[in-house]
Amino acid sequence: MENYPQLSKAMAFIIILLFAGLTISPALPASATKNAPMNEQVDLIINDDGSGNPTDNAVDVPPYIPDSGITPTLTINFTIVGTNSSETTAFYGDDPWEDWKNITVTGDLLHPVNDTTLYHVGTKGDWNCDVTPTKPGGAIVLSIDWPGNGSATETLQIVNGTFVRPAVDSFPWGLDFKIIVTITDMDGSAIKNAKVYLIWEEDDYEFNETEGNNKIGNGANGEYWFWIRQEDQGDLPPKNITFAAQWYGDFGGYAKVMMERPNNPPLVFVDDDYNSSTPGWGYNHFNTIQDGTNAVETNGTVLVSNGTYAESILINKSLDLLGENKNTTRILGTGNGTGVNITANNVTISGFTIQNYTKGYGIIIASSMNRITNNIISDTIGGIVIFWNPFEPTYPNNGFNMVTENLLIRNEGFGIVVSGKNNTILRNSISQSEYGIMVEIAESNNISQNHISDNDNGIVIMISYDTMIYQNTISKNLELGLFDFCTSSTIIRQNNFIENGHHAYFHQAVILRLRFFKNYFDFPITRSIWDGNYWEKSRILPYPIPGLVSLNSGFVNDPPYRFNFFQIDRHPAKTPYDIPGAR
Repeated sequence: MENYPQLSKAMAFIIILLFAGLTISPALPASATKNAPMNEQVDLIINDDGSGNPTDNAVDVPPYIPDSGITPTLTINFTIVGTNSSETTAFYGDDPWEDWKNITVTGDLLHPVNDTTLYHVGTKGDWNCDVTPTKPGGAIVLSIDWPGNGSATETLQIVNGTFVRPAVDSFPWGLDFKIIVTITDMDGSAIKNAKVYLIWEEDDYEFNETEGNNKIGNGANGEYWFWIRQEDQGDLPPKNITFAAQWYGDFGGYAKVMMERPNNPPLVFVDDDYNSSTPGWGYNHFNTIQDGTNAVETNGTVLVSNGTYAESILINKSLDLLGENKNTTRILGTGNGTGVNITANNVTISGFTIQNYTKGYGIIIASSMNRITNNIISDTIGGIVIFWNPFEPTYPNNGFNMVTENLLIRNEGFGIVVSGKNNTILRNSISQSEYGIMVEIAESNNISQNHISDNDNGIVIMISYDTMIYQNTISKNLELGLFDFCTSSTIIRQNNFIENGHHAYFHQAVILRLRFFKNYFDFPITRSIWDGNYWEKSRILPYPIPGLVSLNSGFVNDPPYRFNFFQIDRHPAKTPYDIPGAR
């Protein structure tokens, strides 16, 4: 019992220490509590929502101003402020490190915000945001995430407007494309009389518009049809089209459709002045034709500007290669090589001068269904060659090529050589070659309305079946106008033969004809038909064509022309034909 007073004193001392520990604590530095999130309040305050009533947090879709090419915006003004527990106030954006990136503005907007459309205004946490609401019933949400302090959000309701709904979100650049847009009111009912405008955003350019009249494609069922033509799309994707619609003047609506960039562009531009600083360089802008044809997609188009292109071009895909002007867009050789070598089907070459391949060829075609038109080809060994090897079983059965309206001049060996099947040589002008046109080892080819003059020999047909020679002007050729060697079923009809050394001659070697037409091709052997040709002057009597029928002699077309046989044009023309075509 006598120890109790000592225990009581100890307990009392401990209690006093505990009480002192609870009521007395050391003071902490102010910096330890100033930015504590639990004591910080962040507010995002809408000062002006950009509408008629600036603080009701309700906006309408702004109407488009016709012909402006610019989509209207609402400017939302707001303040971001933070207050801590000691009522110290800070404003977001007043310090240089507090930028727009911690602010998000999302919702039903035509464009995302960026540092141009979301910007700090003066001081005291004041910000502006320029936005285009797109549809009624939507929302615009503004948020701040202030590092180390807190966050806040405000929402604006989009009240009145029109719904604009394109059928696609995107379309491929470089092709004609049809876009269907549906316009409805706030209840979802079709608007049949809307005004709809199409705007290239990057160019601020309104390029199409319509007003609905309840017709198919123009308001019926609220649908509006638009063709986005290739010529309207510009040189370089991607670009956006904005569809702006108005109904009753003030009810606007917007949507956008992206013009996509394909991996291989359907449209490529070539100019010898382009370089690495050219927009689109290395994608759809090049300074060599070969790079352009390599880059373009199959069945695409390569547009070549005026200039000089010193190259030999291989085309191994279907495409259109189009020069700006055949007189000033030049593919220039340095002697050897070939100007253009075509190994793919469905290729078009048009609008070029191809020259100076003095030890090679202008164009070689080793494929089918190609079109060579409106070119000048000069100073080569041979201008255009349509090549076919029927004695090689794996070689493609080339044919159905069109060579039209070209000028071929000073090509040393020949202007055009035609092999294969069903090719058409039409309205070309050929001069100053050893042979103007040669048709050899060929079937069912058509040579029509060409002007063949001032060559050593005009037209030579050899070892060929069913060749049509129709309405050509064959004039002033030094040796022969036309030579028909070892052929079957050739038709020579309504041609003009004028001032040639000798107008026409034929040579049929019997054994050679049998070997080719029976053993190789299994074609019938028939004589050539000459009919209705003009032979330099008016004729009343049938006109005889001299020729040689031999057992097995080879190709001979040098004078003197031995003959032991005649073929007859029974209906010679009395006047020359007025033949259209290249001159």
